[in-house]
Amino acid sequence: MTGARKTPIPTFPLQGEGAGGGGPLNGKNPALPGWRPAQAPGQPSSGWTRPWRARSLEQVLDGLTGAGLREDRLLVRIDELWSDLVGAQISGLTRVEELAGGELRVRVSHPVWRTELGGLAEEIRERLLERLARDGVSGAETVLRRLRFV
Repeated sequence: MTGARKTPIPTFPLQGEGAGGGGPLNGKNPALPGWRPAQAPGQPSSGWTRPWRARSLEQVLDGLTGAGLREDRLLVRIDELWSDLVGAQISGLTRVEELAGGELRVRVSHPVWRTELGGLAEEIRERLLERLARDGVSGAETVLRRLRFV
């Protein structure tokens, strides 16, 4: 291929600490904390950002899969705790059904019990959040905002 023209690769100087050694990265490692690409005054940044912060595996998974996975995991944990939380009699009349959009729906087998439990919903929700926090489940209050008996 004679006569083929090669386009030069653009170089971008970096801002950071220490002496630079020239070249496209000016002798600096952009992967190190504190480094960011240079930008013209008044122009928006278009490169690496900092600071990075450590995250738990749970936070990473939530970020990758969205709130749906978090709700599903929390629903399983609530179902495991339900009998201990409300007692055998109420547990026998209810079934944890769904957690979606911040609302936990619990099916009640009798309308009189549904009315009675509806009046206690906020108290039961707060006890549930306290128990989840004691068991090391973080952030449940943002996922479980309302308890509804249906």
